[in-house]
Amino acid sequence: MKSIFNYLVIAITILLFSCKPSEKVIKNISCSGNVTLQYDKIKEGDKGKPIAKKDLKAFTVYFLGTFKDSIQGYVNNKLHYEKYLNLDGNSDSLNEYFGYNYSKDTNMPILKIISKTKNSCFDLVIDKNYKIVYVYLSDNGNWIVRFSNVYYLQ
Repeated sequence: MKSIFNYLVIAITILLFSCKPSEKVIKNISCSGNVTLQYDKIKEGDKGKPIAKKDLKAFTVYFLGTFKDSIQGYVNNKLHYEKYLNLDGNSDSLNEYFGYNYSKDTNMPILKIISKTKNSCFDLVIDKNYKIVYVYLSDNGNWIVRFSNVYYLQ
């Protein structure tokens, strides 16, 4: 009985940690402070979800969570998105986003998002292995950026 219990504890631990995206904190390129990066690997449970094509030379930035904020989105220092976001975090769809095609760029693009209301920003080089960038902003102005190839809600 003890060995079955130990097996269950190990199995549950593996399941919990395998679902969590890997994470690291990096220094911004030109913005002050750091940004938390998460990398969402495709899991067995993602098989029924839409997956981005690996050979796509573009990315899409989705804003998730709660935003009551004037947001600007830049790629390579060129403004591509500007809007006041009023998201309550309970949405079932991904309605706030912008995309960028980098097929003609010689270097990987640099994404910069500015919160005008919270006076905060992040900027980083896009990871070419991921086509979807989910962006979260905490109440105190800390950014979390999740690189993924899985479309969450449609």
